[in-house]
Amino acid sequence: MKQKPERFFFIINPIAGVRSKEDIPQNIKEIFNDSGRSYEIAFTKCKGHATELALEAVNQNFDAVVAVGGDGTINEVATGLIGQKPALGIIPLGSGNGLARHLQVPINIQKSIKYLLEAAPISVDHCTLNDLPFFCTAGVGFDALIGKVFAEQKTRGFSTYLKTVVTQYQSYKCESYKITLDGKEIEMKAFLLSFANASQYGNNVFIAPQASLQDGFIDVCMMHPFPLRSLLNLGFRLFTKRVNKFHYLDIVKAKNIEIERRSSGPVHLDGEPVNMEARLKISIVPNSLRVLSV
Repeated sequence: MKQKPERFFFIINPIAGVRSKEDIPQNIKEIFNDSGRSYEIAFTKCKGHATELALEAVNQNFDAVVAVGGDGTINEVATGLIGQKPALGIIPLGSGNGLARHLQVPINIQKSIKYLLEAAPISVDHCTLNDLPFFCTAGVGFDALIGKVFAEQKTRGFSTYLKTVVTQYQSYKCESYKITLDGKEIEMKAFLLSFANASQYGNNVFIAPQASLQDGFIDVCMMHPFPLRSLLNLGFRLFTKRVNKFHYLDIVKAKNIEIERRSSGPVHLDGEPVNMEARLKISIVPNSLRVLSV
């Protein structure tokens, strides 16, 4: 039987998602009080702070480090835990919560805290894009543009995300790419290229229904340009885990991917926008992170 963690370190992002975080410490206290487990809590103060706090938790020999926030917060915390003994725990408070949903972590706050007490560590893979780590999905093309525009919005949540998608689709121009998958070259014009370690973007939008965190492969999702009349069909398939049957989408499993595009531009890593050069290199690192799972 796998050893359940005894000492937890919670890292709370106070500005993640749309709900207040003021009640989180009280919720943790009420649920942990009779558990026999110990814990400490810290709040992030700026971008990148969660990684620093995670590294401190590693040095203090905590058994588990819990990211309290969205996929961006989880990315920062997990970055500090790569190759380390403490396991990543998640209390999902973001707009999409892609990695949490893939792991079947409850979205309800109280239930997700109780989940931590029932869970034990498993080993999962993580990926890198030009040496920057990601754990759920990364991408270029339309979804990278959405990540950039969504980050600039004054409001968060699924309705804002959906509105952004519809607005940007109407004016989006597809790019041409040279794609190398484990040495095999493909040239294509693509609506988007998504690199999936987990199965979904978040909000149960499944871009790679067959993706696994433990198979040592990245699911490379290459979506060809498609007519407007297919948009509703695409949306239906994304929400019903059937997008792999969408006529304009090819999904190939690979370990090392190289992308060449015409110029530098937006990329997203776990939904967070980053501007990168024209040449991109994506790789998988097997069994590199411990995650709490039931």
